[in-house]
Amino acid sequence: MFPIFRRFLSMATLALFLGSAQLAAAQDARTVEIRFPRGQSGTTVSQSISGYQSFNYVLGVSAGQRMNVQLDTDNPSNYFNITAPGASEALFNGSISGTSTSFDIPSSGNYTISVYLMRNAARRGETADYDLTIYVEGRPTAAAPASVQNDFADGLAGGPDFWQVHGLSGGDTLNVRSAPSTGSSVLGRLVEGDIVRNLGCQMNGSTRWCSIESNRGLSGWVAGRYLHESMNQAPQRPAPQRPTTLPAPVPSVLPAPLPVVPVDSVSTANMPRFCVGEASAQFGVRPQDITANMAFQTGNMYVSQGYFDRDGDTTFFNCYFQLNGSFIAVN
Repeated sequence: MFPIFRRFLSMATLALFLGSAQLAAAQDARTVEIRFPRGQSGTTVSQSISGYQSFNYVLGVSAGQRMNVQLDTDNPSNYFNITAPGASEALFNGSISGTSTSFDIPSSGNYTISVYLMRNAARRGETADYDLTIYVEGRPTAAAPASVQNDFADGLAGGPDFWQVHGLSGGDTLNVRSAPSTGSSVLGRLVEGDIVRNLGCQMNGSTRWCSIESNRGLSGWVAGRYLHESMNQAPQRPAPQRPTTLPAPVPSVLPAPLPVVPVDSVSTANMPRFCVGEASAQFGVRPQDITANMAFQTGNMYVSQGYFDRDGDTTFFNCYFQLNGSFIAVN
């Protein structure tokens, strides 16, 4: 009977711990409703965040108006995203596009401006003091048709500049077709991890089709459910050559100190994206100015090699990951 009682206490303690962890995570994100002062079309919010904290500023706007957002911050890893009502992907991603934007509202509703620290800075417990300035101009227009409202965040009215193919099973490929239909001829195929340019999406029945162009010159239509926002831009056609030779082969023994930091596992397809964020914090360079290659296995680790240009010089670096996807270091 005593072992059973001890097991019950252990399970209860674990449940209490998990509940507390979930509560702490939920408290990291705070929601604030934005209301402009009477007679004004904008406002500035001053705030501080640290670690995994974030602020979600909710603002009701109408289709046809124009939103302007500017973030002034003392931390280069501090960004904001804008998400439209009902969207699963960001309409604006600051880590890709910078700290300011101006765009026409595609559909009416509550838009969310999320201010955050990139994970590499959050994990180190860094702090950011920022001013977020929001302006909304213009008169609202008539409501957009339902077919457009369901398509704005990753359709013809917006979306990221580049997609990454993700979600294919095993060694499957993604057909690139001549028209947005499964009955159209196949022009070529994409594989898991390919990055393509977003040329706009549209609905055909219940399927979302997106027009894309690859760096190999392949263009056509693909099923949108296999496309996810890419942190990296596809290389221009033809693919650029490295300005100098790559770093020396990866050593079998990593330079010290290289502490293993317990973070969530990263898939090999997402290792270049994670590597860009780590290099951004390590070298003080904006993510969009950094290139990281697909990870490859060497010995008992994965390595993603990257580079960036600054002041006329090219800096090369390596990002190291354990075989289970845990990040190790960048140097």
